[in-house]
Amino acid sequence: MKSKILLKIFAAMIFAGGIFAFNFLPTPETPAEKNNPPQSQSEKILPTVTQNSVQAAEIFYNGTDEAIQSILNDGSEYAVYLHYPGKTSAPFIYNARQMRSASMIKVFILATVMEIVKDGNLSLDQNITLHDYDKVGGAGVLAGYASGPISLRTVLKLMITESDNTATNMVIDLVGMQTINDYIREKGYNDTILQRKMMDTDAIYAGRENYTSARDLGEIFLKIYNRQCVSPECDDVMLNFLLEQHDTECFNTALPGLQIAHKTGALAGTFDDGGIIYGGSQGDVILVIMTENYTGEKTVIGRMKEFARYAVYR
Repeated sequence: MKSKILLKIFAAMIFAGGIFAFNFLPTPETPAEKNNPPQSQSEKILPTVTQNSVQAAEIFYNGTDEAIQSILNDGSEYAVYLHYPGKTSAPFIYNARQMRSASMIKVFILATVMEIVKDGNLSLDQNITLHDYDKVGGAGVLAGYASGPISLRTVLKLMITESDNTATNMVIDLVGMQTINDYIREKGYNDTILQRKMMDTDAIYAGRENYTSARDLGEIFLKIYNRQCVSPECDDVMLNFLLEQHDTECFNTALPGLQIAHKTGALAGTFDDGGIIYGGSQGDVILVIMTENYTGEKTVIGRMKEFARYAVYR
């Protein structure tokens, strides 16, 4: 009897000791702790997309189609590119068809010139001459300048920040329409083509229009965001121009307080806004919204503002 009692006490001691030892074993490192040591607060790291960090796009974008149908439902034709760098490996694209580019084509013209600057065949500090015959109407301020030399940097900045048509035409004349289209093709922007200068009504009547797509615009903005469009230095120049955009009627008004590097465009029946939105609740956002055959500019801008808020604060 005593031997059975002693045996039970001994077994209980072993069991208790095992529990005690298990509770004080060192906790193994998780893969994240082992492979990703904490970064100092002073280090600034650009978001990267990795296999482990990416959420499946179809899961992350769940409900986006329904949001588009609910918000962008005024009878106008919309196209949307939506991407969250660092969170999704692929963009959400609604209506990928080619559309009239309006002034959105100026982003591709800018990238072409920066590629030539990178290769050393142009300098941002060189002067080009503004002539009286260069001056056209529409958007911009350069038509009010006195004719004479002006730096290429200034011309490019006005082309983006003021959407200046005179500046754009000066750049097209400087590098050539064929050079711009060669760059567009080489970089894989398959829906984009430059076929006329700004305010060229004769070309419009002849059926020569400029085209792009939400997909192509989203891809070039994503490359600029990642500093992978031309070069990190050239991309920073482009990014700063886009951050200084003066047309703030749409995305900026919808998202006060956020930094937005973007371009807008407008023609009869169309209004576009697209670029990089920093600091949303889901992180940075690449968002492009294009319209065609709209029911009214005020109406579509109101719808686009509502969808921008959805995209940033979903």
